[in-house]
Amino acid sequence: MEFQAEIIRTIQSAATPALDMIFEGITMLGEDFFIIFVATLIYWCFNKETGYWICWCLSFGNLLINTVKCIFKVDRPIGYEGIRTLREHTAPGYSFPSGHTHASSNFFFSMAKAFNKKCLWGIAIIVPLFVGLSRLYLGVHWPMDVVCGYAIGLLVPLLLWKIYKKFSERKAFLFLASTLIYLPFFFVCGDDKSFWKSFGFALGIATGAFIEQKFINFETKGISVKQKIFRYVGGIVLVLAVYFGMKAICPEGHIFSFIRYFCIPLAATAIWPAVFKKLKF
Repeated sequence: MEFQAEIIRTIQSAATPALDMIFEGITMLGEDFFIIFVATLIYWCFNKETGYWICWCLSFGNLLINTVKCIFKVDRPIGYEGIRTLREHTAPGYSFPSGHTHASSNFFFSMAKAFNKKCLWGIAIIVPLFVGLSRLYLGVHWPMDVVCGYAIGLLVPLLLWKIYKKFSERKAFLFLASTLIYLPFFFVCGDDKSFWKSFGFALGIATGAFIEQKFINFETKGISVKQKIFRYVGGIVLVLAVYFGMKAICPEGHIFSFIRYFCIPLAATAIWPAVFKKLKF
């Protein structure tokens, strides 16, 4: 680890208060709220199919990342000699691979794959590199964590694209099957809260997709700007209410983390669409 630690120390040797703020901002591009805010905008307001695709990529990748973390059980560089740590609250659990780097590369590459625009491919390559660099600058990951997180985030959308297109008419079944294949890993990851969260999130998306396809089937084509604003603002309020409300009332524990992260995507994919369709928005 000493060689990797020296890389982190070299990066941190350029630290300034301004760079601290910049890299703390960049690292947020790999966090839940940024990705949820963008993915739901696409799903509710612009292209439901692309929204489903992005959510599935992310849920599958998050489960994969947290499973790998539990298998390898690599400690973070937090507290290692000569390494300082910022934004430590974004670094729970094990270190390898980097969840933030994976989330940003997965998110941007899945968007680039869906829209297939040159500018998006450029963003997909560059932004996750800076997110990975921010994790090193903040002292919460080893370089190998970042490299592998980036690679997994790149490969997941590329490998899943044809599968998604083949099963697009049965996406709820696809989402459920790709979640349940992780069930055996509870024997390895049962003590890890992040694994419970990611499993709950993936199962919530699968359940929401089934309900939405079977009973709601909302449209994103031909809606007005007013409808888009209503859908987005109202939906974000609901998602935040579920996130913070359940966090406040639910006791600590893995099962309650599972329930909370199950309810968040369920609210976004099915409950809120049922409401705005009923209201004709």
